[in-house]
Amino acid sequence: MRQLIVFFIILLNFEQVDAHVGHNKNLQNLSFDIYRNGAYAGFHTIDFNWGKDGSVEVKNVIEFGVKKLGITFYKYQSVGTETYDAAGKLVNFNSNTDDNGKPKFCNIDLKKDKYEVNGTKFKGEFKKPFLISSYWNHDIVTVPYQLSGITCKVTEQKVSFIKEEDFKKLDQTFKTRVFDIKGKDLDTQVWFDQKTRMIVHQVLHRKGKWEYKLKSYKLNK
Repeated sequence: MRQLIVFFIILLNFEQVDAHVGHNKNLQNLSFDIYRNGAYAGFHTIDFNWGKDGSVEVKNVIEFGVKKLGITFYKYQSVGTETYDAAGKLVNFNSNTDDNGKPKFCNIDLKKDKYEVNGTKFKGEFKKPFLISSYWNHDIVTVPYQLSGITCKVTEQKVSFIKEEDFKKLDQTFKTRVFDIKGKDLDTQVWFDQKTRMIVHQVLHRKGKWEYKLKSYKLNK
């Protein structure tokens, strides 16, 4: 019960100051190295293109491969673009993915008070609160659903606050809040910097242990 109370207090703290993507308005770029079971596998870059009115376009590029005995037997490439208005509301999203030769896609468009979704795993209208599963947006811990940025698959998620932690990376110490997010075929932990709200680390468990290690970031001056 105490952990639950602390979690809701933290959510309130997250939402009191511009509870939308505006928290990240100083971010230009995030870059992560991806590791699987301790071995380097690829990269994930996130670029932010901010409009003068506070709107933003966020481009995600992911590439990785899995090797065995020095031979790459699995390759993955994905490009996705999220667009948010000045109020921080998602207005559209589109992605295309090559999952080891299997094409996958996800398209989401805001139409008045609902979203029209067309993807590999889901097609139709969606009105419930959700965010895209790109995880850079700390508000992911405040919604009951996430839509896969790869296939548009809808996942109901359960979020738990784990701890506050001083996380050392890039020769500096980030004061982070760590959250556990679980759902069907979903098991991940995410570290968010308390000051900037940006993601600084992520661990996923799916056919091995995957780590997203912060390689670099760039802020607007």
